[in-house]
Parts: sequence; C-alpha cells; structure tokens
Amino acid sequence: MKKLTIYFAVIFLFINCNNRENIVKKENLLGNDFRLFQNTPAWELAKAVEDEDIIKIKEILNNKKVDIDFREPKFGNTLLMLSIKNSQFQIVKLLLELGANPNHVNTYRGGTAVIFAANNNNPKFLQLILKYKGNPNAIENAPVKVGDQVRETALLAAISFLDPTSLEKVQLLVEAGADMNYSNDGNPAYTTLPLGAAFKQDKLDVALYLLQKGADYKKVMYIMVDSHKVHVLEALRKCTIDLESKQYKSKLEVIQFLKGKGLDYSKEPIPEYILRDIKKKYQKDWEDYIKKY
Repeated sequence: MKKLTIYFAVIFLFINCNNRENIVKKENLLGNDFRLFQNTPAWELAKAVEDEDIIKIKEILNNKKVDIDFREPKFGNTLLMLSIKNSQFQIVKLLLELGANPNHVNTYRGGTAVIFAANNNNPKFLQLILKYKGNPNAIENAPVKVGDQVRETALLAAISFLDPTSLEKVQLLVEAGADMNYSNDGNPAYTTLPLGAAFKQDKLDVALYLLQKGADYKKVMYIMVDSHKVHVLEALRKCTIDLESKQYKSKLEVIQFLKGKGLDYSKEPIPEYILRDIKKKYQKDWEDYIKKY
C-alpha cells in the first residue's frame, strides 16, 4: 500500500510539473498561481518554490541567478507573497532568511507581504513576517480606480467575520506598533477605522481589545453608502449577535466599557431596518431579543 501511495505521488508530481510548462494566458490566472512567473527570469525559482524544493531554492539564490523579490507581470506579486497565499510556512521562512523584503509592494493594489499574512487564517505567518521587520502599518497604495476606491491596511486585513484568529492577529499588529486609529474618510482611497471594521464584522472581542488598548471611540466608525456617518453606539446597535455566542459576551463588556465613558447603549435607538431584520430572524421572541441584545 505504501509503495502504491508513493507511485501515485510521483505520477501526480510528474503530471503537475509537465502541465505547468504549457504556456498559459496570464490574464486567466489567479493571484496565487505560480505560472504567473512563466517566461520570466524567476521561472525556475518559482517552480522550486511551488515544489518546496529547499535545496534548489538555495542553489538558485546563492548563485544570484535571480532577484529574490522579482515581481510577476500581472499582479506584481513576489514569490514571498505567493508563498503566503499558498500557506507554505517553511518556504516563507526560508525566503525571509535569504533576504526577501516583506515590505515590497505589488502593482495591483499596492499590497505587501504583511497584508497578505494578515489575510491568512494562520497567525504564525503574520508573526513571522513581523519578526522580519514587516511594517505593521502597511497600507495598499496603488492608484485609485473608479469603483475600486477602498484600500486595506494590515490591521483591516486581520479583521474578518469568517476568521476565528482575527483577535490574535490584531494583537500581533497592535503590539508591533499598528495605528489603531488610522482612517482616511476624506480620501478617495477610503479605509475604515479598525474599530469600525470590528463592529461591521461582528468581531466584538476585537472591538473590546482595541478599546482597552486606547482606540478612539469618539471617531466616526464607518461611512455607509448613503454617506451616513456611523458612530460607536449606532455601530454597536447594528451588531445583532446570537445571545449564546462568545461574541455576545464580548459585546456586553463593550457596552460596560462605553458606559464607563458616559455612553449609554440602552438609550441608543434601534435603526428601523435593524429592527425589521431582528423581527424576521427572531419571529417568536424578537421582543425579548431586543431587550437583551
């Protein structure tokens, strides 16, 4: 059985290696595809990185055959960025050890390896990147395009509704010096306040941490599509969280924190559209829910 497994692994590797030599149209490739490096000076290195061939990677780079920070032509991503996107931890570590720059920007949105790591659901990538002097205040800086105004920071990238490790990554960034109060609501390249992002993503444990660390709760949390500016109590009212969840417990702590600052959540009216959503979601006990949520 073991021999059969090895046989199929070799066959798969052969087919995979053979297929990637076929010339592809790069406009059809996604940002994590190593074939973006086809027909570039870094193609051999890219294949070695994809294969996680440490010996080959060292050989190519030690012989200075290619720039370790060479950027593929479509998105302008480096191999360090692709390794993070493909969750190749040992290769990310190796590339950093060999001199890869964690603060190089790509040409697509001006993102860096720090932002890529903040987007990865495994905090060890971000921890490693920061150890190698990645900038915790990294922000996408590509020219703004029509319909593509929003620009992400490392801190915003770390905060995601679907990511169970958001709090850990936010802690890493804040401890490394990330600006908790950065936003640019007057700029076409708009970025949300991190505290506001925590509310929008229902990450109340993150919101509590940021508040405890000194985040400015008096600022505009975020701006809605109709230009309405949402402040902290309204942002909190919009968080309709399951009363049995861990995030609800954090919400209660946020409410108490703000009460200590003179902001009474119980006096903040429930937005009409939020009330409609609650009635729809909790048809039998919505009246009880609004008393507690």
